[in-house]
Amino acid sequence: MSMDIVEYKRIVVALRPSLLAVARRITGNRQDAEDAVQDVCLKIWRFRDRFDRYNNVEAYGTAMVRNLSIDRIRGRKPVSDETVLLGREAEERLPDSLLEEKEVREAIRRIIGLLPPLQQRILQMKDMEGYETGEIAEITGLAAGAVRNNLSRARKRIRELYLMYYRIKQDRG
Repeated sequence: MSMDIVEYKRIVVALRPSLLAVARRITGNRQDAEDAVQDVCLKIWRFRDRFDRYNNVEAYGTAMVRNLSIDRIRGRKPVSDETVLLGREAEERLPDSLLEEKEVREAIRRIIGLLPPLQQRILQMKDMEGYETGEIAEITGLAAGAVRNNLSRARKRIRELYLMYYRIKQDRG
């Protein structure tokens, strides 16, 4: 049984807020979330003739939006280059301890920006937003082991790049 436009609108109006919430939690970005939800709505319409196969339209739509949102995260480019990170110096002068603290925070912020987008998001959710591994797994659609693996890789890469940054800073100083 194929759905008509009235049924489609009823379903989409009901689903849209929850789909947007899922997409926004995964992407961390309103525009990417809107794009993912729009894509899912178009797919639901495109596959309307097969809709009787799906017992739970909400679960189907949520799974699609989760997958599209993760694809959007994976498709983002890192925001900067390691050589740019390692070559930057603080331009303003503060008392030494404050300047050093500010430089460290800025270096770590840039290093996090070098991580793959999915690792950035998982790190943000775990360390900055306080989500538990199971919650992150549920939001991203990844297995808990994959979340832990990405988190471990992210933290290891941050340590490696920070040590590199610190050595270069010491050599210059």
